[in-house]
Amino acid sequence: MAMGTPGRLLALGFAGGIVAGAWLLMLPGITRAAAAPLSASDALFMATSAICVTGLGVRDLLDFSGFGQAMLLLLIQVGGIGIVTLSKLTLLRASRQLGLGERDLFDASFGRLRYVSPRQVLSSTIAYTLVCECFGCALLAPSFIARHGVADGLWAAAFHSVSAFCNAGFGLWPDNLIAYQDDLWVNLVVMVLIVAGGLGFVVIGDTLSWLHRRRTVPNARLSLHSKVVLLTTGCLIAGGCLIFLCLESLNPTGPMAGDPLRALFLSVTARTAGYNTVAIGELCSPTLLVLILLMFIGGSPGSTAGGVKTTALAVLVATVRARARGRPETEILDRSVSAGAVGRALGAVAMMVAVVMVGTVLLIITESGIGPHSAQRAHFLDHLFEVVSAVSTTGLSTGITPRLSDPGRAVIELCMFVGRLGPLLMAATLFAHTRSADYRLPREDLIIG
Repeated sequence: MAMGTPGRLLALGFAGGIVAGAWLLMLPGITRAAAAPLSASDALFMATSAICVTGLGVRDLLDFSGFGQAMLLLLIQVGGIGIVTLSKLTLLRASRQLGLGERDLFDASFGRLRYVSPRQVLSSTIAYTLVCECFGCALLAPSFIARHGVADGLWAAAFHSVSAFCNAGFGLWPDNLIAYQDDLWVNLVVMVLIVAGGLGFVVIGDTLSWLHRRRTVPNARLSLHSKVVLLTTGCLIAGGCLIFLCLESLNPTGPMAGDPLRALFLSVTARTAGYNTVAIGELCSPTLLVLILLMFIGGSPGSTAGGVKTTALAVLVATVRARARGRPETEILDRSVSAGAVGRALGAVAMMVAVVMVGTVLLIITESGIGPHSAQRAHFLDHLFEVVSAVSTTGLSTGITPRLSDPGRAVIELCMFVGRLGPLLMAATLFAHTRSADYRLPREDLIIG
C-alpha cells in the first residue's frame, strides 16, 4: 500500500472533522442573544482553530452561549487526542499493508516505541487524557469559583483544563489569563497541564512504566526517546524563561515587569499552548523573535502539541556537534542515532521552513498587498508571527487575527491544518508514489559548506 492511502485517509478524516465542526458552530443558539451570529467564515476559522488545537480566534468566546462554548470544547477535545487516536487506528487497520518506511513515518509523526503497540498507546492515551483533565479541573476550580461563582467557576475550570492539556489555548475571557498573571496556583496548574499534554503520550507511558519496573528491576532504564524529550523540554523551558527575563528587562514599559512567574509561563506556553498572561503585542521585537523560535520547535511527538518537535531539535544539535568533532555518527546520551532519524529530522525542519515561508509570503500579499518594504515593514513581524503560530498550532498572536481578510483567514486556516497533521506527513500524503522504488542509483559525493 502506498503511503498516500492511510495518510490521505487521515487528512480527509481531519478535514471532515473541521467541516462538521463549522456546521455545528452555525447551529441556532451557538452565540448569545446580544452577539451577532457567526458567519460561515467565522465558523470555519473557529472550527479549524479548535480541531487543530491552535487557539487563534476571530471572535471572543464571550460571544458564545454556554451551548456554543460546549461545542467548541468538544471540538478541542476531538482535535487534541483525536489526531493521535485516529493515527493509531489507521496503523491498526493497515498494519499488514504498510511498509517499513511508511510505518516509520507514522511513528515519527505521532510517536511510538518499538515495544509499545498502537493498541496500547490508544488505550493509555484516552485514560491518561481523562485523568489529567479531571485533576486539572479539580485543582483550578477553587480559584475560578472564588472569582466567578460556583456554576461559572466550575465551567471555567473544566474548559481551561481541557484547553490547557490539549495545548489549545482558548480562554473564556477576552484577555485570556492576564487577570491571573500573579496567581501562582493557577499559573502552576495550567503550566503542568500544558507540559503534560506536550510531552507526548509515549513518554508519559514509558516514564510510568520505568518507575514501576524500578521496584523489581534495579537497572531499569528510560528509553532514549523519553530521556531526550524530558531533557530537551527542561532546557527549552529554563532557557526561554531566562532569555525573556533578560530581554524584557530592557523594555521598561513592557508587560513582563521583571516577573519570573510571567517569564516562566510565557516560556512554557510558547511551545504550542497559546495561553498568555501578558499582552503579546506589547513585548519587544527580540522577545517576539525568540517566541517564534520556541513556537517553531513546539512540543514532542505523539502529543497534543505541534512544531517540528523537541526530538528533531535534539537530533539536529547532536548532528552538528558530531560533525564539528569529526564523529562519523550522530550521538545522543551515549547512543548513536540512525541515519533515518537524522533524515526525518532534517526533512521535518525543511518542510516546516518551507510552509512558514510560503504562508508568510501569502499572508503579506493578502493583508498588505505588493508595495515597497518601507511602507510595509511595520507589519512584517506580525505576519511572520501569525503564520508560525498557526503552523506550530500555538495560538499566540500580536493581535491581528480578528482583522484578517477572508483570503488571509484562508491562509492561516491552511497553515493550521498542515501544522496539525505535520508538514512531513502532509508532504508524503500529497506527493506519495504509488510504488516504492526497487532500485538504487549510483552514489556520488557533493561538496557541502
